[in-house]
Amino acid sequence: MPALSLKEKGVKMESDWKKKLGVYREEINDIDKKLVDLLNDRAVVVMKVKKLKQKEDVPLYDARREEELIENIAKYNKGPLYRDNIIQIFENILQNVQILEKDESL
Repeated sequence: MPALSLKEKGVKMESDWKKKLGVYREEINDIDKKLVDLLNDRAVVVMKVKKLKQKEDVPLYDARREEELIENIAKYNKGPLYRDNIIQIFENILQNVQILEKDESL
């Protein structure tokens, strides 16, 4: 069997690289879908909390609970995301949930 030329080897190496990239991207897509599903599951539970608080005439916003959530998130983080970055992500999630809580149609 004749040896492959450098060009042929390069094409083969690129093909292997592209296959690996495709696998990694598919993995990322699967994780992203799970994240979206989990965020929506979380929002459903938040809406249940909203209804319960409204029924009991309790304020929706609880600063102490938000601080507790952020502290927990920081503890849960094992990296490689930085602590400040994971906190920022969850602060954004909390802000978006507050928008849902304020929506009277929900």
